[in-house]
Amino acid sequence: MTTGHNTTVEMDLYKVAQNYVDKILAVDSDNDDSKTIRVLLLDSHTAPIISLVSTQSDLLKKEIYLVDRLENQSRDKLRNLKCICFLKPSDLTITNLSHEISNPKYSSYELYFNNLIFKSRLERLAESDDLEIVNTVVEVFQDYYVLNKSLFSATNILNPLSTEIQTWDPVSLENATESLTSLILSLNMKPIIKYESNSKMAFKLANSINYEITSNSQLFDQLTPKRDVSPLLLILDRKNDPITPLLFPWTYQSMINELLGIGNSNNNVDLSYLSNVSDELKTVIMNETQDPFYSKSMYMNFGDLSTLLKQYVDDYKSKTKTNSNISSIKDMKFFLENYPEYKKMSLNLSKHMLLTSEIDKQINSQRIWETSEFEQTMCSNSDTSNHEEEYNELESFIFDKPRQDGVQLAPVSENVKLKLFALYALKYETYPSNKIDILLKKINNSLFNNFIAIILKYAGHKSRMAGDDGSIFNKLGGNITAANHVAALFNNISGNNSNNNENAFMQHQPRLSNILDKIIKGKFNSTPNNNFVTVGKGLMDGKIPPREVVIFIVGGVCYEEERIVNELNKNTDGVRIVLGGTHTLNSTKFIENLKDVGGTW
Repeated sequence: MTTGHNTTVEMDLYKVAQNYVDKILAVDSDNDDSKTIRVLLLDSHTAPIISLVSTQSDLLKKEIYLVDRLENQSRDKLRNLKCICFLKPSDLTITNLSHEISNPKYSSYELYFNNLIFKSRLERLAESDDLEIVNTVVEVFQDYYVLNKSLFSATNILNPLSTEIQTWDPVSLENATESLTSLILSLNMKPIIKYESNSKMAFKLANSINYEITSNSQLFDQLTPKRDVSPLLLILDRKNDPITPLLFPWTYQSMINELLGIGNSNNNVDLSYLSNVSDELKTVIMNETQDPFYSKSMYMNFGDLSTLLKQYVDDYKSKTKTNSNISSIKDMKFFLENYPEYKKMSLNLSKHMLLTSEIDKQINSQRIWETSEFEQTMCSNSDTSNHEEEYNELESFIFDKPRQDGVQLAPVSENVKLKLFALYALKYETYPSNKIDILLKKINNSLFNNFIAIILKYAGHKSRMAGDDGSIFNKLGGNITAANHVAALFNNISGNNSNNNENAFMQHQPRLSNILDKIIKGKFNSTPNNNFVTVGKGLMDGKIPPREVVIFIVGGVCYEEERIVNELNKNTDGVRIVLGGTHTLNSTKFIENLKDVGGTW
């Protein structure tokens, strides 16, 4: 068996994944029958991994004409075809694969496992290969979902929290460990591991990863190139920044995820619920490597997006108009040669027109302009002098009160009401007033009572980080008190992004922004009494920043946080950052995760 880890440092996750796909599907040019069509056999774990980084046409170029699932027992016997298997080395998969190679449907098998495989499982496979039809066994490290160039998520995790709110669901912990181990191997790194000291979940994951590194020390010690400064793997906990997933985001990719949902494991948006939508647009793929317009616009705010979309429309009109008058054989030939490109451009334009129209419709129908402004006003500063005003505005949204001029607006959805109340409760949890309880009694709804109780238990001031880690929990002088918690949590204004400072709807920045700023400036380790604990061994000078950083957020990652990472990768020389989480979040998903662990509602 061989190990197919990369031998160079590459932090573009699409390129890393594509490199593995190229290796797995490489055609043997020295083989006379290299042009023979081949079968690609996947399982339920690897199918979505492949779909995120390869299209059907990509596979056809690699001589793959049939893609099937190992679990599909009704597959035809095609003994003239070679089979390439890309599988997760789980116990169930090894059982199915052992049965497959003892009763083969294809002429030969090349086995590529997307993570480390136990010796005992290899032995089971060897015992099943009586016909000696397995030609290759290779470990490749692609056991995570590639969502953007610098964004990934663990596989098969919907909610990592168990019924004990700050405890791992055991299966999710195993999946997160396997995905992170695979990721650092694919990035060719043996990192220093740090985690937030107030998080039992981060502690458990950090130690689980360290165990995997120690247990496979020979493999990790062989990684090249050697670094003067070790890479950093930093494990954060969502509970220390509950604000970001609750706020409405205003950049294109984030708005799509918030209002329409981007599938956690497939980057697809389901638009089939819309009327009069063509079959081609019922499900659309959001992939920056396959869609130039999306690549340019995904981090733009709504205003800049509208300008770029208009330019895209004008460009399309210009190109189609130029070629609409076909008056010669030469014109006809040129049009036919470029017709597929025009058709692709037309479909892509229709996709983005549909997406932006639906976003605009929902923003207006759900009164998001109003609610978002209220969220930002409340969350971009810790000033409690406007307590009465903010309380009254919250009441007006929750009870659907008419405006001062008497106009009755459309009611706000229940989820938005929960969001607004949660933000208010987090801000005024320790305020010397019982207005949270008063408002809950007025609402008289068990859903609100239970949700506010669970979010304060999960991310209230007693649970959140209380130290001076250079983020939204800045030390404000003296001992950290409950009031300091609130001040730090809600005092994280946009910082250095001047464009956002001018935007009333994008004042608040994720906590991650300040943490990364410390890391890049070499101040992360030198912060007195910082709240990050180191696991394992490695070289890291507090004044020399790591050049490669992997951030993993237990409890889910937001696309707005990935926007921060993208800006830093683009504008910071010598440092490359990759961001991931147990799963991706929007406000609905965040609320549902907490509801799930809150018991009966």
